[in-house]
Amino acid sequence: MSATLLHVSDPHLTDDPASAERLRRVLDLSAARRPDAVVVTGDISDHGEPAEYQVFAEAMRDRPPWIAIPGNHDDPATLRAELRQDRCPVVEAGQVRVIGLDVTVPGEDHGFLRKETARAAEAAAQGANQVVLAVHQPPVLIGHSYVDAIALTNPEALSGLIQRIPRVVAVLSGHVHTPLVSSLAGVPVLGAPGVVSELGVAPNRRPLLSSDGPPGMALHRIDDDGTVTTTFHHAV
Repeated sequence: MSATLLHVSDPHLTDDPASAERLRRVLDLSAARRPDAVVVTGDISDHGEPAEYQVFAEAMRDRPPWIAIPGNHDDPATLRAELRQDRCPVVEAGQVRVIGLDVTVPGEDHGFLRKETARAAEAAAQGANQVVLAVHQPPVLIGHSYVDAIALTNPEALSGLIQRIPRVVAVLSGHVHTPLVSSLAGVPVLGAPGVVSELGVAPNRRPLLSSDGPPGMALHRIDDDGTVTTTFHHAV
């Protein structure tokens, strides 16, 4: 039996109700294909404030099981306290176990996978049939000079982790506010579009991000044989 993951990223919630409304629009959009779990790959809040995580928690009420991992705009300790998330959160979706990795670096925009985080992920993967790893900063370059400078800086560490967990079927990421399809160590790397805004094509465009368009999301269908099919959607 297949499992479906709703993947959203970068809501950047503030005290402006419009930010929560954009998040709810993509969450509600998935109702027609009710997912087995929701994965939120970072920048839950814009300033790392407790009230911003409380807004998120309210938006996630009565939703499918979910995990949320920190991004560079988040305060990881506050996120974990307010959302009751572990350092290496896990959510089950049928035969799929999704494991969240905190790759944030205090005071920086790039990501780094620490050895202790990788060890925790290995432990969390024990006994799983299929594994999906979730990070904020993508472990691949997309050809955009601004965002490539703030990617995961040690993708080889993630490659090694994938090789030590032979049942990994996908890596999910956010951070760059655009749909992303790539691969790492023979595994698909799939990035969700931004909820708060969308990245422009040109690296020299200013503003770099636009909030004029609708918020986006990704749906990942994972079959028993490990095939991953991803579709991207916007709440138009």
